[in-house]
Amino acid sequence: MEPIRGFLFMAIVALALIVPQAVAALDGKILYTEGTVTLTSGGAPQDAGPGATVSAGDVVSTGADGLAVVDLSNATQIKLRENTSVTIAALGGDTRVSLSAGALFTRILGKLAGNFSVQAGTTTAGVRGTEFFVAYGRTVDQQADVWLCVNSGTVDVSVASASQHVLVPAGKGINIVGGAKLTPPRGYHWTRSLNWNMDPSRGSVEDHTSMDQAYDDLLNHDYN
Repeated sequence: MEPIRGFLFMAIVALALIVPQAVAALDGKILYTEGTVTLTSGGAPQDAGPGATVSAGDVVSTGADGLAVVDLSNATQIKLRENTSVTIAALGGDTRVSLSAGALFTRILGKLAGNFSVQAGTTTAGVRGTEFFVAYGRTVDQQADVWLCVNSGTVDVSVASASQHVLVPAGKGINIVGGAKLTPPRGYHWTRSLNWNMDPSRGSVEDHTSMDQAYDDLLNHDYN
């Protein structure tokens, strides 16, 4: 019986070591910040800086002078521009974030273990390996426009309220009018000024693109 007891003891010790590591693997981490960045966890907001742990259900927000780069631990990173609020809806095999205000960039660093998606209102952008930008624009009939453009890979964009979806390839963008109507993917001029960099060691990560440029672009160029 002693060998069996010894084996069980070792198995329990090994499990005790593995489980915390598995749980920790589901946490994300804030990698870089500028200006005002707030992390709300369990309903308690606090100032956040590099190294702060981000878990499912947490909200990361940036102020008017803020910027944050967050690693979501599933080969995925996001960059929040100023005046942006993102809820980390789920982490792990099905990583999901919900954008409630502002704009964010995403980057897939390697092969995803599962799925990754960004939700903005009734719009969902789902990917399996790409780099794209999502932002809220002007409000139409009390519903905000959503803009999305793809830098690499392909994004499957769907609108639940209208049962519509479209594949957006690299170099193209779309405007979801009032968060409900999908436009055809186009090569918008304004997207050329976006700063996709998320690594401060490689230069500035701040993006100065104004969403007003997107609407001016519609007036200054014929996309029909």
